[in-house]
Amino acid sequence: MDQSPISLVTRAIWTFVWFAIVSVGTHAWWSWGRWSGFSFIAPLITVVGLVGMVLVWTWPGARHRRFEHVTFGAALAAVVLTNGPVIAATRFFNTDSAAFNQLATQILVKGHNPYTATFRPWMLQLQHPADFWTYTLNGGHVDRVSYPAGSFVIQAPFHLLGLHHLGADWIDLLAWLVAAIILYVVSPSYAKWLSPLLVLTSLFTLTFAHGGTDALFVPFMMLAALRWDDFVTRLGPHWTRWLGPVALGVACSIKQSPWFTLPFFIVGIILEAEHHRVAISKTVLRYLGYVALPFAAINLPFFIWSPGAWLHGTLLPLTEPLVPDGQGLVTLATHGFVRVVHPRDLQFAGALMMLALLMAFVGWYPVMKRAWLFAVPIVLFIPSRSLSSYLVDFIPAAFVAVLTTSRVPEAVAVHARALLRRVALAAPLVLAALFVVRAFTDPPISLKLDQYGVIGVGPFMGSMVLTVTNNTASPIHPHVMVVIGSSHPVGFWSTPSTNDLVVPAHATVTTTFVPPKFMWAPQQYDNWLVEALTSSPAALTTTPAYSWPYKSH
Repeated sequence: MDQSPISLVTRAIWTFVWFAIVSVGTHAWWSWGRWSGFSFIAPLITVVGLVGMVLVWTWPGARHRRFEHVTFGAALAAVVLTNGPVIAATRFFNTDSAAFNQLATQILVKGHNPYTATFRPWMLQLQHPADFWTYTLNGGHVDRVSYPAGSFVIQAPFHLLGLHHLGADWIDLLAWLVAAIILYVVSPSYAKWLSPLLVLTSLFTLTFAHGGTDALFVPFMMLAALRWDDFVTRLGPHWTRWLGPVALGVACSIKQSPWFTLPFFIVGIILEAEHHRVAISKTVLRYLGYVALPFAAINLPFFIWSPGAWLHGTLLPLTEPLVPDGQGLVTLATHGFVRVVHPRDLQFAGALMMLALLMAFVGWYPVMKRAWLFAVPIVLFIPSRSLSSYLVDFIPAAFVAVLTTSRVPEAVAVHARALLRRVALAAPLVLAALFVVRAFTDPPISLKLDQYGVIGVGPFMGSMVLTVTNNTASPIHPHVMVVIGSSHPVGFWSTPSTNDLVVPAHATVTTTFVPPKFMWAPQQYDNWLVEALTSSPAALTTTPAYSWPYKSH
């Protein structure tokens, strides 16, 4: 066996891929309660992974490329065998977005407009809808389509072919497998291992196979990033020149997240056109035309059908006062480290961070040309809704960009003075930092938890007594929720007499709040807190984090 350093490193990496397969097999052992077949599937995957680790070091070097193909196939099979039966055995969606996509598809194939429909709890395949709603600061929740039309149009053909049971989950799993295949095919030989490792990563696969609807745009984003500079350089095959912008248009037709990448693609096209002495305006307009074509083809019929409903649904995440949530900067408030967050200030900070990243993209283009997609999640880390999916969705496309775009000679750096570049970058960064500081200061109300408990000896929370002080000169309508550990808030609490509490200006009100039906109590010693949401002013205010003292029975 070849024992050269390169061969040893390569075999070590592929050993880790097989180790990941072993990990998937051992993890599947816990799912036998959902499907008895895991009693056979789990040990099978595990032993195949163990044998694979041996074969990595004994397989002849001359035929190692063929063995890598086998390894990739084994990784895909492990994902399908461990996630497919779980989806088949599940009766409910795990996210409201997957349920909405499913219902929107059903409405569309019946000839009705999904954007004009209001989704009621009994219409959705959600076990307890209150556990999954996307809540708003004014005490409501999102109950209608809130994505571009591609989110359900792409699912419609599968539904017509008979895929009715949790169709969104099956299609998202399929999209993730297609994304893995794309990465494997386009990766150079030294990086083929990236694809099986990504597809075996639970952060991606468990999310995308069980309600994570972002998976649907991931393959299109990868195609958009594939040799994206070929649109100007024309160094690659003709199909790569139009495939990228067309795929970007489809991705933007599915969800709003890809919209944040469009400015970078446009700026990149401008810089490439300038470097290669190509007509800038004509090139940019042609690129935008390719992007707009699929977006219009998918969404224009719904805009014509009902312009107001389409605009409201498509722009809802950007215009509605949604509850702050996620794993980004907002966690400081939602987990009680600080007592308040003003969402609009974080949105301004995020916009300024995006401007700073664009400045860095232009000023340090030779370095940033390949790396910018890895930096986009930093922008999405700032706003008041920064779900974990937003922070990882672009990683597969970032790998495609790094591995397939051409390098830029350092001498081609943008013609600007070094000081001017630094100022252009520093100004939005400083302003963003100021907005972040302001976002976490000056709470409009103060909260004091006076009393709480459980219902009898059961695992459900009882009523609580809360003192609310209005720190502003106007009446405030707070809407109260409870956050347990890292779980999603479940429903608004109400006072015994009304669901709408009004606290006069500079007044203090002490009142009892009643939990939603069957509000599970925390486990003993788990952290929890109370949060109050206000839409005017838009803010989330919390109590400190408490440790739950009661045992659950």
